[in-house]
Amino acid sequence: MNAQDRILQIDRRSQARAADTGREMPRPVRLELVDVDDARTVNPRVRKKAFAKAVLEFPPVQFLIDLGKPIPSYRRFLDRCLPSWVKFKGIYDSFQEAQLNAPKGVRYGYDHEEIAAAYGGQTFLPSDYPALFWLREALQAGGRVFDFGGSVGTAFYSWQRYFRFPEDVRWLVCELPAVVRAGQTLVKEKKETRLEFTDRFEDAENFDFILMSGCLQYIEPPAAALLQTLKRLPRHLLINRIPLHQSREYVTLQNIRWMVSPYRILVRHQFIASLEALGYKLIDAWLDSDHTCWIPFYPEYSVEAYSGFYFRRD
Repeated sequence: MNAQDRILQIDRRSQARAADTGREMPRPVRLELVDVDDARTVNPRVRKKAFAKAVLEFPPVQFLIDLGKPIPSYRRFLDRCLPSWVKFKGIYDSFQEAQLNAPKGVRYGYDHEEIAAAYGGQTFLPSDYPALFWLREALQAGGRVFDFGGSVGTAFYSWQRYFRFPEDVRWLVCELPAVVRAGQTLVKEKKETRLEFTDRFEDAENFDFILMSGCLQYIEPPAAALLQTLKRLPRHLLINRIPLHQSREYVTLQNIRWMVSPYRILVRHQFIASLEALGYKLIDAWLDSDHTCWIPFYPEYSVEAYSGFYFRRD
């Protein structure tokens, strides 16, 4: 069965389930699907990554690599040997150690005008579906969203195509200063009055709904520590696209060619427990297999799928 037949079969099953339950099918998202049986359709970068992973994790090669890994200078040599397209490099104990090992002559972090402007065209992703579902449920009681790390309003612009926001919605994005400026420029171009920007997390004080999507890995304080800076905790907490490991906490360096940034991975059960300690109850959890964190030479640290959560505080 080829990819097209699989798509049709899944679609027929979904339509049948919707008919049985009497519910309206959600508006579909256009996705570029790949038939893995045909190697010619796979993205060249995906093929390169798969080949490199197969070679580096071949047991004899992995054994030789592991022999020298206890030596810091050898680990640095390994990282320098990696090609520029490798997205994650190295294992570090802290943001400071990762920064000291960042390559010279490359922009550090996301607080740059050119980088901020490049994120205006992001589209709806499959992992947005569960997040969108819980956002819709929570906004029935009010229309105020504090979008931490929301880029130039990516979620606001893409999600509103799939359900109608409340008329009184107020959407406040908290971002780095360069991203805030890019977002404000885009708001003026679109003549959008419901979307605002800030670079202060303390502005979340009077919001009942906080969205954190694809951002917590870039900041040093964990989510629980950030929330504890607020005098009043929000009732709804929606976290999406966060890399979590089953047993290891560490920092790596994310490389996207024109910039590099420290990137923290936390332990999954500890992350959940830290929020439950603040009085939150885990209502839903899901995995995002479209995002992975593969770190060459350190397969035991890699994350095969990112996570999403919806917490509520009664």
